[in-house]
Amino acid sequence: MGKDQNDEPMDEPILVRSNWGTSRYVYNPRNPVGAGLIIGSLLFAAGGMYYLHASSSWSAGELRDAVNVAVRNLEATPQTVGSWAGGYESMIRDALEESGEGPSIGGVVSVEEANDPYHEDAPASVDRFEVTATDVDATFCLSVTPPEPESALTSVEVSLSIAVEEGDC
Repeated sequence: MGKDQNDEPMDEPILVRSNWGTSRYVYNPRNPVGAGLIIGSLLFAAGGMYYLHASSSWSAGELRDAVNVAVRNLEATPQTVGSWAGGYESMIRDALEESGEGPSIGGVVSVEEANDPYHEDAPASVDRFEVTATDVDATFCLSVTPPEPESALTSVEVSLSIAVEEGDC
């Protein structure tokens, strides 16, 4: 590195050959632009990682919105239940996925039947399901009437009424 007439160091190149045994070019940390590109690259990578995490994780508000939209959609039209159509559990899970709420990538939502025949508050005329997501502590209890029809070889069309409560069933 030489010096110019004013005894100031000459500019370093932005890119230099790697010293790690390869012939590829890397950013030069001794050049202000190269150092800025190194820092910018790190910030860009960190921002991308944060975005990917945020876009694949549920929030409590997103789960609440998804549950409310799914319930509205399930109550709006009669639903087909039967041997090939699946039961209430898969119907609720499908409605949550089709709600358009929640993370754009991934984000696991769980729907599990919560009927406890020995629970004193559980009426026999209601099927209850708990909706949870892996990234959220919130749980929603869906009370569905009428109860799911017994398994049969034919499909049955039912008009659902669903009550939503925040918390465990």
